[in-house]
Amino acid sequence: VTAPTAPGWVSARPDGSVLPVVSNLNFVAGQTVPNLAVVPVGADGAIRLHNGSGGTVQLVLDVAGYSIG
Repeated sequence: VTAPTAPGWVSARPDGSVLPVVSNLNFVAGQTVPNLAVVPVGADGAIRLHNGSGGTVQLVLDVAGYSIG
């Protein structure tokens, strides 16, 4: 996360799943915080990111994956 306008958290999850009760990353306003999260993809091959702050954030993602079969 970078340039958050308010303190908060971000959660990543497989698309189609329920929002987890834990965060992958916590931050305060104005802070830039890196983190590594391993997130399985949903049935449609996508993930969801949830901004749990009262403001806006910018998210920077690097995606790596592989196919079995």
